[in-house]
Amino acid sequence: MIFVTVGNSIKGVEFYRLIHKIDEIAGDLKEEVVAQIGFIDEHPKHIKWFQYLNFMEILKYFEEASLIIGHSGVGTVINAIAYKKPLILVPRSSIHGEHIDDHQRELALQLRGMEGVFIVEDVEELKPTILKVMDLIESKSIEPCFSPERARLISFIKDYVSNNKSRKRQ
Repeated sequence: MIFVTVGNSIKGVEFYRLIHKIDEIAGDLKEEVVAQIGFIDEHPKHIKWFQYLNFMEILKYFEEASLIIGHSGVGTVINAIAYKKPLILVPRSSIHGEHIDDHQRELALQLRGMEGVFIVEDVEELKPTILKVMDLIESKSIEPCFSPERARLISFIKDYVSNNKSRKRQ
């Protein structure tokens, strides 16, 4: 199962780009796609979906998934690492009205090149990236453990969150 998550968000910054694209390509994928879609009004037709669940229910999807696809939110990244799942990040973009700034892109750029993490900024690249990662999973060429980079990632996230809190107070 492929689990797609848009994370928690407020009404008005829905992540239509990601959900529309995954719904469009789901029929070409070998695995079932389950998505947490948030407040999107136009419900997907080709994937199993829900708006929100509680944290423990969401963690079950992380645990059971073979691949996680999500916005570039800290919670999504940490949970994928905790469950040692390959992760495709599609950062929300302020240009597309999906967030108030581009901090998700900044986080994604810091993760670029980390084993088991793939970055997709143009949703037209989502399908080939999913197929590539699924081939790696199937051939057992990818088993993300994140061990050498885990400490660096956690340190970066803590610093990033701390710095953003400081900027907002100023």
